[in-house]
Amino acid sequence: MATYHTTISSKGQVIIPAELRKRLGLKKGVRAVWREDKGQLVLTTIDRILDEIQGSLKPRPGQPSMFEELFKERAREREREKRKTEL
Repeated sequence: MATYHTTISSKGQVIIPAELRKRLGLKKGVRAVWREDKGQLVLTTIDRILDEIQGSLKPRPGQPSMFEELFKERAREREREKRKTEL
């Protein structure tokens, strides 16, 4: 693991070394979040966070997805509302 040095500006800005930006595909406009982890600052791009959580909503084999259940519930609500207006 390589070590890189940088300086924090008076405005709190940090320059990410060019080699790291290139290797990690960090370009102008890429959104990221900082978090503190045991005294260390960790920078993670929003895209990476979305990739990590994307699979967490997958249903287990044989179970319906959360979205399918929400669509079914919404259809039941529409049907109840329709019956109310018909009375």
